[in-house]
Amino acid sequence: MQLLKTLIASALLSISALASAADTRFDSFYFFQPESVLQEKGVNVDSLGRYTRAVQTQIYKSLKNAKLPASSGYLVIAIRSDEEVATWLDMKPVVHEYYDNQIYEVVKNLQPPQIKKGIFVFAIKMAIDTPVHTRKPVPNPPGWDDARKKLADPGSIEHLVLSLWPE
Repeated sequence: MQLLKTLIASALLSISALASAADTRFDSFYFFQPESVLQEKGVNVDSLGRYTRAVQTQIYKSLKNAKLPASSGYLVIAIRSDEEVATWLDMKPVVHEYYDNQIYEVVKNLQPPQIKKGIFVFAIKMAIDTPVHTRKPVPNPPGWDDARKKLADPGSIEHLVLSLWPE
């Protein structure tokens, strides 16, 4: 009987350890700019593929021991031609600021693909501790609507991102 209790306790401990770790999943991409603009900016599909795999891997590793509530949405990434990178999360519920900053640092420390001119902006669907990804068709991180209202050209993703760029 004592052996059975020990085995059950061990199994429950293992399950709780697995349940407490954040399981981060990624899905489809959203491109804010049309293909013609991406070609003009010199976005290389192979380089972008390697970069996004590295982003996903490093975020997964950085969050794997975190205890986070289930959340889904988008990770938005902007890459400037000077290789500076900025990120925004559009997640529901909102991810705690500590983990938002952690994700930003992970992405910022990776070598982005080269962009010939301007800014390249895209998003990846991301889910934390849930197999369900957002159904929201277009990413719109907090603060973007207010920033758009202040722009002369609210439809320009480059102007929007520049107005919000963390310096």
